[in-house]
Amino acid sequence: MFVSKKVKQDRLDTCKKCDFYRNFAMLRFPRWSKGARCGKCTCFIDAKATLSKEYLGVCPLNKWEE
Repeated sequence: MFVSKKVKQDRLDTCKKCDFYRNFAMLRFPRWSKGARCGKCTCFIDAKATLSKEYLGVCPLNKWEE
């Protein structure tokens, strides 16, 4: 159900480089990462990056390796 801390951190690092990375208010250049969201699927990135593929833990742009 959950991925390892390393996989989660790799996913978050990938998201922070993405053009669709937003803060909780969907602003393009957030000042903090808590509540960060995906501009493509509008998920909360921290929560989704924790989940395995079997539990919908996939990037809508297929940028996550695991």
